[in-house]
Amino acid sequence: MIQPQISVLVPVYNSAPYLAETIKSVLNQTYKNFELILLNDCSTDNSEEIILSFKDKRIRYYKNEKNLGISPTRNKLIELADKDTKYYAILDNDDICFPQRLEIQKKFLDTHPDISMCGTYFELFNSNKNLSLLKSFIINVGFIWCHPLRPTLKDALKGNVLMHPTAMFRASDLKKYNIAYRAQYSPAEDYDIIKQALFNNLKLANIPQILLKYNLHGDNCSLTQKQKMENADKKIKKEIAEFMHINNYKPYPYFLVMLEKLRLKYFMKDKK
Repeated sequence: MIQPQISVLVPVYNSAPYLAETIKSVLNQTYKNFELILLNDCSTDNSEEIILSFKDKRIRYYKNEKNLGISPTRNKLIELADKDTKYYAILDNDDICFPQRLEIQKKFLDTHPDISMCGTYFELFNSNKNLSLLKSFIINVGFIWCHPLRPTLKDALKGNVLMHPTAMFRASDLKKYNIAYRAQYSPAEDYDIIKQALFNNLKLANIPQILLKYNLHGDNCSLTQKQKMENADKKIKKEIAEFMHINNYKPYPYFLVMLEKLRLKYFMKDKK
């Protein structure tokens, strides 16, 4: 087998309604030299059955002996990755990659050796047939989330600056700076890992292309663990403000974040 250049890391937990499409979106990538690692965190549905139905040598499937939670599971995925892999591509078990995602992100990082982490724009969609027609229409109308092209600590003080399931990390930099997911920040562990990178003066980037469909189906952790998410979010913002020596920091209004980052794809030059 050719040495994989990219390890696609997918934590799996009770994702049966969405998992097959997620896996297909990885296997159908235009870039082929990757390994897809799926780690089942003791799902109680038929997620395992769905995974085992795929017969592809690039798939590596593992199960936790007990439920560990999202942050330890993400760290274990990194440990399971091929030791010589160049990049970690993050993906959640309910989202869909566009076919050129891996190819475009790898090319970007290959040609920008100063960048440690890169994300992309992404499109919101909803696959929950039980959602009301109005909510379903609003989500599926074609909203695109656009993060800053070169995020800084100042940007991160407003909120997370790199959409986690679009992220590709340079493996060597995570190892060099001991950057890992931390359970005390879950379910905002993705925001915390970006904070760690910026605290270590690592450079981030977002590719202004739509390379992922984010499934806002209603059972997302950001919604089901809303209070815990808000608490972690406030804690991270406070730590960033302290790091920047900002006194009397007041959180940036979330509705302004939404206004700055949400676009309709019909008014954007790049729709792919």
